[in-house]
Order: sequence, then C-alpha cells, then structure tokens
Amino acid sequence: MKRTTFAAASIILAVVALLTSSTKAEAQLLWPVKGAEPGEGIICRPQQYIGSELNFDDLFISAEEGTTVVSPCDGTLLNYLIDQQTSLTSLFTSRLPEMTFDEGISVVIRDGNLKVPSKYVCGSLGIRMNDGRVLYISGLTGNVRFKTGMKISKGDILGKVGYAFKAFEEPHIILTISTSGGKTDDPMTPFGLETTFVDPGKMVLPETLTPEQAQEDFTVLMDAYQEVFPSLDEIVTKEQFETFRNEGMKMLEKEISYLDFYNLVRRTTSAELVHDSHVALLTRDPRMGDDRRAIYSPNLMLGIIKDTLFVTMASIGCKDMVGRKVAFLDGVPASEVIERTEKMMTGYDGENESYRDYLRLQAWNYIYDNEVTKPRTSTIRFDDGTEYVDVWMDSRKARYAPVRSTRLGYYKRMYAAMGKSWEYESLNDSTGLLSIHTFALNEVELDAIADTIRAESGKPNMIIDVRFNDGGHIDPMNRLLSLFMDRPSVELESYQMVNSDSTFNSFRYSANYSADMTPFADFVMKKGKKGYCQDSDVYYHSSDDNLENSYKGRLYILTDETSVSAATYFPAYLVRNHRAVTVGRETKTGYHYMTAIKFVDIMLPNSKIQVRIPMVKDVFDDVVTPRTPSGRGLLPDYEVPLTYEELFTAENDPVLDKVLELIAEGKYLGDNPFAVIEHDRKLGRIALAAACIGLIALMVLGYRKRG
Repeated sequence: MKRTTFAAASIILAVVALLTSSTKAEAQLLWPVKGAEPGEGIICRPQQYIGSELNFDDLFISAEEGTTVVSPCDGTLLNYLIDQQTSLTSLFTSRLPEMTFDEGISVVIRDGNLKVPSKYVCGSLGIRMNDGRVLYISGLTGNVRFKTGMKISKGDILGKVGYAFKAFEEPHIILTISTSGGKTDDPMTPFGLETTFVDPGKMVLPETLTPEQAQEDFTVLMDAYQEVFPSLDEIVTKEQFETFRNEGMKMLEKEISYLDFYNLVRRTTSAELVHDSHVALLTRDPRMGDDRRAIYSPNLMLGIIKDTLFVTMASIGCKDMVGRKVAFLDGVPASEVIERTEKMMTGYDGENESYRDYLRLQAWNYIYDNEVTKPRTSTIRFDDGTEYVDVWMDSRKARYAPVRSTRLGYYKRMYAAMGKSWEYESLNDSTGLLSIHTFALNEVELDAIADTIRAESGKPNMIIDVRFNDGGHIDPMNRLLSLFMDRPSVELESYQMVNSDSTFNSFRYSANYSADMTPFADFVMKKGKKGYCQDSDVYYHSSDDNLENSYKGRLYILTDETSVSAATYFPAYLVRNHRAVTVGRETKTGYHYMTAIKFVDIMLPNSKIQVRIPMVKDVFDDVVTPRTPSGRGLLPDYEVPLTYEELFTAENDPVLDKVLELIAEGKYLGDNPFAVIEHDRKLGRIALAAACIGLIALMVLGYRKRG
C-alpha cells in the first residue's frame, strides 16, 4: 500500500507550488494512456485540493472508460492489488493472486465488504523501476494476468481505464511515484511536464518551540499512544506513563530548542516508555540532516557485556587497549553509564534480551547519548586507575582494530541478506540450507523456492535460516509454511485486538488517515478480552488435504536478534506444531503477540515530527509455557549466546556450526512441550460437545413429554 506522507501540508505551501513551476524537462517515461500525449487528460495535479483534501503527490488522469493503459517504464512488478480508496490518504486493499483485475474486482464486490461504491473498486499495481523508484497506477480494470516479480517493459499493456476515487465522476487512473527510499516523489517532471509537486523534505522546521507549542505537540503524542496503541499496558504501567508525561510537561514550561524536543520525542520510543519493534520515529535526527555531515567517533569504542563496560574497538594506534575494562567515563561510574545506555534502547518487544545484548555490544553511540556530530573529548579511566584522554576524530578518516569486514561471518551473512531475497545451498547429501532473507517475496520467488524444496525433498535434514530477516507479508509466510508441514496443524486461538471500533481523535494529526476514518468497524467486544477483537485467520492452517507434497524431513531453524515480525512467526508456527528445532538466539519480535498490521503516522502540529504507532495487537498464541514464557520472543531450543567474538573477530558462523553438530549427533525433537495443553483443549472440546448433546437430548425429551 502506498502511503502519502505529509498529506497535511500547509495552504501556503500549496499556493507557492501552484504559482511556481519547474522548467520543462525532457520526458523519461511513456505517458500511461495509450494514444494520448503527455499531460493530456490531467484532471488534478499535486498541490491542488479535491474538496477539502490536499492532493499532495498524486496525478489524476482522465480518459474514456476502457482505454488501454500501458507501462510508462521498464521494471519489475512489485505488487498488484484490488483497491478501495476512501480518501486521498486512506485505502483498503485486497491481495488476490492468480486473478485478473476483473476477476478480483468481482470477488470483492460479491463478498460485499464494500467501503466505496462498487464502481470505484479497481485494480492497482506498483512497478519498481530500474533506478529503484516505484511507480504506482490505480483505477485499472482488465483481464491481463500478472505475477509479482515478473519483468515489465515500457509500453506493455497493464489494463484499462476504470474508476479510482469517488470524488470524480469521469473515468480515470491515479499515478504516483516514490523514491527508492519510499518517500513521495515528483510524478510530473519524468513525463516532461512542468510540475506543481513540492518535495516534503524542503519543509521548514522551527529552530525553537514556545512552551505552548511544545506542550501541545507532547500532549498530542502521549494521547495518541494511549488512544491507538493497544499493547501499551503490556509495556509500561499507568503510573510509569503518567510520571513520564508529568516530567515531560515540566521540561516544556519554557522555550525549548527543536533538537531538545526531538530528543524528548525519541525517549518516548525507547526503553524509557514505549519500546516496541514496530514503533518508529520517522523524522530523521536533525543532527544528521546533511548526508555529507561528518560523524565524529572516539579512538576507543566502548561496549557492554552484562555489567562490564569495556573497549570493543580502537583506532590503529590504540589497538592494544582493546578489551580493557572501563571504570569511569567522563567522571561517571560505569554502572551509571550502563543504566543510561539501557534507557536509550529502542526497537524491541517486551522483555527481549537478545536484541538488547546486541545493542549493548554494538551501539557505542548510545553510550555517548548520540552526541556524535561534533568534535569532543572524553576521558576514560580504566579499572586499574589509569586514564586515557580521547580526542575524537572524523569517522570518515578513522581506522579501527579489529577490522569489521565481510571476511567476518556475521557481516558476511548481513551483506548476503541485503543482496538476495533467498538462496539455497546443498551442504551435503543429507542436509540442505535454505536462507530466507525476507518474507516480502513475490510469486516468482515463491515458485522458485517451492521447486527447490520439491527437488531436495529426499534430503533427511533441512536447515532454514531466518536471521537478518526483517519480516514482510503474511501470505508469503503462509505459502512457505505449506511446504514444510507434515501433519495437520494445531488449532491456535489467534485474534486481533484494537482500542476502538469507531474514530480516533488522534487521526486529526495523522499523515495517513483522515479524521473520519473507522478502520476497525468490523471489530467487536469479546467476553474476557480487552478492547475490540476479531478472530484471526491470517495464519496458515494445514489439513490432510494439503500435506501430500510437503517436505517430510527434519527441520532445523536458525533465529537470532535480527529475526523480526514474520521471521518470528514462521519458526513460531513450526515450533507450536512441534515440527522444528530452533537454534541460535531469541527473536526480536515477541512470541505471543506483535503490535503491527496497521499503523498511524502521527505528525505533531508544531514541530512536524512524525511518529509511527501500530494500531493492531496481533495475538499469535496466548499459551504461556516454560517453552514460551510471557513477554519474550521465540526462544531457541538450543541457544548460542551472542559473544564479542561473533560480532568483532570470528570468521565462522557459530549458530550454523551448532546446528551441524546437532545433526551429526542425531539430536532432534524431544517431548512436545505443548502436549498437556493440547490434551486439555481436546478434553475441553469433548466436554463441550457432550454438554451440547446432553442439552439437545433434554430439550427433545421435554418436547415429547409436553406432547
């Protein structure tokens, strides 16, 4: 789904855009309406209003209904969806693989869950251009069949002109372009047109905020957490939340710099308050505004293992100091430095330990409170009483030992994951290694993985590596699960929970939802559960009917602190079904639930700082056992603790080494840790069925007596 960030841009900005336009550029892209000239049929351009809504970056193009739409560019099909666009910033999408647009539109209309008049249910697609930009077109109909991952050439037929947005009676399509980084981009200049688009990155930010401005922004953010974030009480108590709010408001009783206010907002997303792997501070640190700006780094980089502060790396001239224990940093005891660093940590769920262990060792900037953008001097006193005065240097000129490069196992794996979505290696005649680097897999890639697994089905052991995997989509995850289930799955009592089935006051400050949106109207109150819920059917369910072609051998799954979202629930599902052994470390995302699915991007009205808050608590499994303790990620069956050596010096892969050792020793699944629970649930279902039969029998008997 495309997201139009900065949809609430000011009227002044819009007016300026309309009065000023860029010099006409040479066309790079082909006009999407076949037979029309570039610019022909435009009915709304960026920075124009449609009713009361500012159209920030969309190009609306009208043509006769049924006119052929062609691809403006070469590229790869990123997605194709069925859309229901309810406002300029909100839409509902359906993923309907193996269908044409017309078939998918018919299914959505037939199912009856319409958010817009049926005329405006339409197809859309995204094409990743060869330069990394993504071009989106919606308002499509037609019978062309697509498969994500397929190559698209300039001029290829994409579909026909239909209807996309209910504000327009005439047939039309909507075209949008985003940068390779996902930011909004100019949709007009690439066609050689004079543009009205305004780059949101050029918005002027305030240098300072008045007490009134800062307090308003802070209140908006804190209220938004309480209103839309359904897992808040799992992370922080009401008392802790109110204490943080009160302390923050006291800080804002006088004028505050933008940077200091930014740091306060950042603290709300850290271990001090709402740490969550899906909460995100979208606005870049103002100290890092210029990509060419120097980052300064110390000669001695510090890290933490448990309660020890020590030198992890050093500039070449100081390399003999690597490993030395630090007692004081700038006069502050090591214990206080560690405590301060702990509060800085972000991006983990619950009581996760593995990711925090990683940050303790890796994030030296946290130890220095992120003050890394200007020259400074720090004084280090070692545990033997000696001192070192560290004069920081431009990090672009720094050279450190030990050298972290792709020869080290950890970074070799990291860069491999960046380069490919998946890969397979036959380690020997009995063992294969499938590395899944993302669950944002297209259909071409999924087909290739399925073919590979079928070809390798004779191997008795399969290792699946989901490290350095930051998640993706449920559908690809479920498709992959279907390849490995060898028995019908257990019944998970999965559900989704939100805080309201109505509107949210916080949507007034949203960059991606309109104020009148009710995204969870179908959710209902459920006895014994908080908020508003609906049963979740998003996770894969296997039966006897879909097991024939699945892999039947032993499964070993590698996980660690870089296994996020779907990369947690893929192994969790297999563990819950007693189908796989996990080796490595705790996943970054929680086992029992994650807060994700849908997100609201809150733009604070005065500072313009944006914070992304997830709105859906997606409960995977509510069973708490010694194998799945409360508040933790998915724990491994065989742990390989993170060490200094793995991050800084080791060329091998200790987790892979461990699993190969287990295979050589013939170690696999032990007793099912969920057996008692499944037994109790089975008895409960039998008892319920018996009670129902008994009740029916009594009702029949009573009827006969009355007769």
